[in-house]
Amino acid sequence: MPANVESMFSVRQMPWHREGTVLADYPGDWATARSLAGLDWDPVPATVYALDGVHDDGTPAYEPVAGWKAITRSDTGAILSVNKDSYTLIDHGEMGEIVEAVLAQPNVRWETAGVLDGGRSVWCLALLDEPVNLAGDDSVTLPYLAITNRHDGTAACALRATAVRIVCANTFRAAELEGERTGATFSFIHKSSWRNRIEEARQAVTGARTEIHRYQELAVELLALPITPKQRELFVTQFIPMPPEGLITDRVARNVEEARQALRLIFESKTTEQVAGTGYGLIQAAGEYLDHVRAARSWETRLNRTLIRPEPLKHRALSLIREVTLAA
Repeated sequence: MPANVESMFSVRQMPWHREGTVLADYPGDWATARSLAGLDWDPVPATVYALDGVHDDGTPAYEPVAGWKAITRSDTGAILSVNKDSYTLIDHGEMGEIVEAVLAQPNVRWETAGVLDGGRSVWCLALLDEPVNLAGDDSVTLPYLAITNRHDGTAACALRATAVRIVCANTFRAAELEGERTGATFSFIHKSSWRNRIEEARQAVTGARTEIHRYQELAVELLALPITPKQRELFVTQFIPMPPEGLITDRVARNVEEARQALRLIFESKTTEQVAGTGYGLIQAAGEYLDHVRAARSWETRLNRTLIRPEPLKHRALSLIREVTLAA
């Protein structure tokens, strides 16, 4: 699955696809960020024509199609989609306006922004600058506020709080799907009344921030939950179980034990060693194993289960932590 990036910028971090402009610091305002992202054009309406016979001289005759309009790029004239007349454009200047209005702060930290799929999808990502710091865990979760906007008529312009740093088509879709799973999405339907929903959007983002704080509370709870070596080993064997007795072969047993050993090694790694004796350490190790260690048939498979699709085993890990803490 390609990055599908036409243009973009990223602050300080080089994206995995190594495309776009890497900035040393945040753009000063949306006008600057928009230009750096290649968003200094807008979607504009154009008349849709249909063939309606031929003229007397043999040249084609075209007539406007009532009730429909094309969405084109103001810079190249390329057609992005064809939609009904009621479809209202939310242009790139208005995307920045939405973020600034919702955050209600003058100096937005624009983290990334760019153009995908020839202009059919565009985004901007603001750093909320509310990192989640957890005692004993050196890593930091940085929540973002994203606007994803599609000019192809397939989705609304959507505002969402997300932990996904959008840098390509894959992460664009991952942020969309994360919002669908968590409900932390506010949609501006492409209709003329979209501006009336700014206050509702501000409340939606407030709710999303509340969810981030709930995550922090859960993490603090798990950090305070001591796990003995015996309980940790029980977690390993139940998280990666042996198949039923009749299905076990030497090869299957060997594969299971290799997987368990890989999970055990994560507890000793630098990413987990400081919290390995807590419930939070178990959930972090399980996530690292599922996302980065577990075998995958292809990189697309790994991407899908890491970012695109919900991973049921991560939910299983949390319930399993509760179970093992009751064991002696």
